[in-house]
Amino acid sequence: MIDPEYSGEAPTPDDPAGGGLVGTVRRIDGGALVCSLTGELDLDGALAVGPVLDEALRSAAPLLVIDLSAVEFCDSSGLNLLLRTRIGAEAAGTAMRLAGAPTQVRRLLEITGTDQVFSLDPTLELALAAR
Repeated sequence: MIDPEYSGEAPTPDDPAGGGLVGTVRRIDGGALVCSLTGELDLDGALAVGPVLDEALRSAAPLLVIDLSAVEFCDSSGLNLLLRTRIGAEAAGTAMRLAGAPTQVRRLLEITGTDQVFSLDPTLELALAAR
């Protein structure tokens, strides 16, 4: 149960307790959830925030927005997490949008053709307004 904010954190070699990627979820008016990711969305990060996104999907929110504006790097593991979350959202009846993807993340989505399967918005505000 989302109450009202929770997070997951990935370990890094310099900080084994966490710090590589932080995912924080908060519920906003209308029941939508915003998951803000900060750091590197790589294998370690995906393993750390995957459970956070799974929990968000179990909440049966009408909308899940993943705010990528503070993601410094995303690799295939991060992309795979986003794709799995999209499939989970569809199965749960939850609309999902990606917001604020930085240039590197947008380029990864374009190169892989996955920009065609995600609802992408340049800002969090536009993603929330699109619902």
